[in-house]
Amino acid sequence: MSKPLFDVGRMVPFSRESEFSVLGSIFHPGSQGGLHEALSLVDAEDFHTEIGRLTFSAMESLSKKGKPIDVLSVSEELKNSGSLDRVGGIEQLSVIEDYIPTSTALSHHCKKVKALAIKRKFIQQMEPIINDGFKIDDDPSDVLDETHGIIFKLMNEVESNKTSVDVYSPEDMAELGYKNAKQRYEAPEETGGYQTGFPLLDRYMKRLRDVNCIAASTGVGKTGLSLNIALNLAVSKVPVLYINLEMNIDEIVTRVLSILSGVEIDKIDTGDYGNNPEDFKLVARFAEKLEESSLYMTDNTPKNINHITTLIHKYHARHDIKVVIVDYIGHIRNDKLAFKENSKRISLGRYNQMLKQVCTTLGIKLVVVAQMNRDGEKDPELSNIGECWQLAQDADTFMILYYEWIKNTDKGDNEPEKYKQYIVNLRKNRNGVAPRNIYLNYNERTQLMTEGEMPSGKI
Repeated sequence: MSKPLFDVGRMVPFSRESEFSVLGSIFHPGSQGGLHEALSLVDAEDFHTEIGRLTFSAMESLSKKGKPIDVLSVSEELKNSGSLDRVGGIEQLSVIEDYIPTSTALSHHCKKVKALAIKRKFIQQMEPIINDGFKIDDDPSDVLDETHGIIFKLMNEVESNKTSVDVYSPEDMAELGYKNAKQRYEAPEETGGYQTGFPLLDRYMKRLRDVNCIAASTGVGKTGLSLNIALNLAVSKVPVLYINLEMNIDEIVTRVLSILSGVEIDKIDTGDYGNNPEDFKLVARFAEKLEESSLYMTDNTPKNINHITTLIHKYHARHDIKVVIVDYIGHIRNDKLAFKENSKRISLGRYNQMLKQVCTTLGIKLVVVAQMNRDGEKDPELSNIGECWQLAQDADTFMILYYEWIKNTDKGDNEPEKYKQYIVNLRKNRNGVAPRNIYLNYNERTQLMTEGEMPSGKI
């Protein structure tokens, strides 16, 4: 007989000692500050014992009413709610009153109560997942996606339970500000942050911020711009994870090789180099350069938000990823909650918040690629972000890529009368100037983008 997966007789994790120590410290005379500290770290539902949940709720209720917190007032509050007998009466509250840890121990016990509550949530939420795992089913993706979601949410609770500074004093801010200013003054090249590789854009932005968004209409070149930024970073040995949700891996790798080598995509794609066999040698040489870079890329198989956040955690642990590019957010596969939300805009806003949360927690810079609606082709305004207004609100920098038709003043015999002038409009730039236009030279045959000068002869 096989061994059971779980020991059903095992006790769920909790600490009566810690729960009573938290409550006892709040009972201590002059403990209003203790309650406020506890409320910042735990909720009533984090207590496993019924007496812990009910007593903490009563304390919180008294605090909101501005009443003192002691054994008599708490017992009266519990009596009014019909819960006094459930906690063992005033005698049991008197026992709890004797648990009086030091002020520093209060934080320790609160964090322990919270940590054990998270573990209990994990056990409770994984039970139905394990049951689903026993079902005879050829496709485990739904079970794994749901598992990813549960673990991601619990990981965020774990992160929030770690020691952090909620409020900085004037002395803290002065020390931090001086330290940062000194580092940038003494070694500006080392503290410049991660650069896009477009000099004027980098000068305006100063560096990639926590959340950066690139928006463009269909076919304008948002993948081209995001790939150029990814390669500029990765060739400079900045580890980049490119979440490719649109193109199959063969197509996007062809684009990457074309950008690096300058050889046209059609030649690489068809293998027909015409009378220029040297072009193939060039592609081979830059394939080696790609191998030496720090670019990691997914294929375009459908992925929901839980799968993507798991990939970010995984590759950050393996390769110390510094920048994540999501191309593009509109192609994230719906999860179960999305079907309940029944709104693409609401779902995308939630996806963006989850991406921001995981990347900020891990110290990763996020670049989100988004879609403009059709009006964005002629009117590149924030109101024409086809997918989600919240993307612009959440972003530290927001860029709109579009093009204008320009008269060709240097027209030769075989030159067209007009050409496309590509422009990045830096519409939002937290801690920097905006709006600003950056003009780009975009070779559509190779996907290479470089900065250009402002043209004359606009139509």
